Amino acid sequence: MTEIELIKLYSENIKRLRLSKKLTQERLAERAGITSAYISEIENQKKIGKFETIASIAAALDVEPYELFLLVGAMPSYNGKRTKALMNRLRNNFNDLVDTIEEFLAE
Repeated sequence: MTEIELIKLYSENIKRLRLSKKLTQERLAERAGITSAYISEIENQKKIGKFETIASIAAALDVEPYELFLLVGAMPSYNGKRTKALMNRLRNNFNDLVDTIEEFLAE
């Protein structure tokens, strides 16, 4: 997956999750402690936000931050040993992912 595809996936997941929870951009922004304009820019792939923003949006949507980067239907089960190892790797590598995306957007 390219960085552009990852950003698109992230943006689409935020919008999909927001709509599934029947939240407006304004209500999500209020819950996340950011502006609705910023939510709009994220959903339209113009911004991604720093780690703190990603974490705030995830918390406002009642999901883990890494879930914003998963393909639809790819939410893993927590039952297996392999899944637990994957979840630990995702958590450990999340900061690297955010740094890469921020560097890409800064170009």
